Amino acid sequence: MGGCCSRRYFEEEDGTIKYRLIHGRRYHNLSDSMYFVANDDKEAFRLSRYHEAIKEIWGGAFNSPVEKKLRQGAHVVDIGCGTGIWILDMAQQYPNSKFVGIDISPIQPTEGLPPNVEFLQYNVLDGLPYEDSSFDLVHEKFMLVAFTGTQWEEKVIPEMIRLTRPGGWIEMLEADTGASDGTITRRIQKATKGMNLTIGKEIPRILENTNAFSEIRNQHKIVNLGIKYGKSLEESLKFYVRGLSSIKGFMTTSMNVMPEHYDALVETVSIEAEKYSTYFNQYRICAHKKI
Repeated sequence: MGGCCSRRYFEEEDGTIKYRLIHGRRYHNLSDSMYFVANDDKEAFRLSRYHEAIKEIWGGAFNSPVEKKLRQGAHVVDIGCGTGIWILDMAQQYPNSKFVGIDISPIQPTEGLPPNVEFLQYNVLDGLPYEDSSFDLVHEKFMLVAFTGTQWEEKVIPEMIRLTRPGGWIEMLEADTGASDGTITRRIQKATKGMNLTIGKEIPRILENTNAFSEIRNQHKIVNLGIKYGKSLEESLKFYVRGLSSIKGFMTTSMNVMPEHYDALVETVSIEAEKYSTYFNQYRICAHKKI
């Protein structure tokens, strides 16, 4: 019962295994990454669909005071870029700037890209192929299930700092898994043991301890889920529920349930969100690197 069943592998021509297929969802096959969110078309739809809702919730695609620099011409990297939707949006708005998207999964478009966009497949834990101080803005969002607390402190954030130019900005948008009085929702949340679900509120402390920044701005929003709160928060509910489906390969094992049982539980989460006003927290942190 659980995630050990219904598993297939996709091989490249050289015999290397690129993907795993578990219970109908596709996942990466990197042994040194704990990131267990799917990287298939359903996940790409989830990430791209939520982009506009994030902009509405936060009043824009970014909060760092870099508008002038972006119009003049900045170098920007998005770590964990997913489908590249944020990069593509920003590149269209700021054609004088150069944008690089980094992700462990090659799920970004490869044709018809703007001339100021590049996508690369790398694992940030291995270090990124850029010199120190290469970027004016280093961006990251929703990677809470990708790294352990130690990896955040010892590898991910130090690499982000290394890449940021003196006077540049780091911007991070993170969330937790929320709170609910729904029985099934709480059961699923409890089963996400092993994830670092509080990283959003821990990031400011980690950044401050590096002594690398002259200013750290920390904003927190409670994001209610459901249609009664408006369009963007209806999309937040869909993003949340689809996210639970996207970690199905992990959760069936963690909860020791059959795939079809887990699907039914996820459907109940959507019902409970409307009934019990489920919410999660989002944290947007902007940090100005010392000159």
